[in-house]
Amino acid sequence: MAESAFSLLSEGMQQAVWRLGWKALRPIQSDAIRTILTSPDHLIISAPTAGGKTEAAFLPILSQLDQNRDWIAIYVSPLKALINDQWGRLDRLCQDLDIPIRRWHGDISATEKKAFRENPKGVLLITPESLESNFVNYGRALPKIYGKTAFIVIDELHVFVDGVRGMHLRSLIARLCAAAGCQPRLVGLSATLGEPTLAKQLLQPDAPDKVRLIVEASASRQIMLGLRAHLER
Repeated sequence: MAESAFSLLSEGMQQAVWRLGWKALRPIQSDAIRTILTSPDHLIISAPTAGGKTEAAFLPILSQLDQNRDWIAIYVSPLKALINDQWGRLDRLCQDLDIPIRRWHGDISATEKKAFRENPKGVLLITPESLESNFVNYGRALPKIYGKTAFIVIDELHVFVDGVRGMHLRSLIARLCAAAGCQPRLVGLSATLGEPTLAKQLLQPDAPDKVRLIVEASASRQIMLGLRAHLER
């Protein structure tokens, strides 16, 4: 176990890691823990699929929520299916932490959404479109619902870079901060980043150089190529 990073986690988070049977933290997870728990900076984590990005972000974030029970972390994903998948992973991670993990998209019941509105804490997994609907349906209640937002995690960050959806998401985050009176840390997750500068500008337009970047450097990663051919008579 990378003790220096592991020791920064809350006691409850440390116990959760041991319960899951992890033998060691991955380098990007150790780096993310140190960055999130020892600095105020926004952060981008880039690693291949199944490279441990979600845990890299949420080990330190859940550790903070474990010690600050009224805080909120928002996880934004462009896909409902990804939200459902990540909900299961985070729910298992929080099994003994008593941190609620809520989903909010078109397929989630009104009862579950109401439960979060009436007792806003823990982690909320939501699409940008559903977050937009909150401004329409619960505008006056936004300070009560989102006033304690400490983190916003943006998954599939490359989908939002240099496009209309990215501009929309950046606008939503700015509007949320203004309406709810919160100043959350932003953490972007991506399997691929063609141009890191654009991703940094999305998170912090006024000072992109202050956004930290953690990239998994895997020398052993394989690149698989497929070749098709046909014969002409």
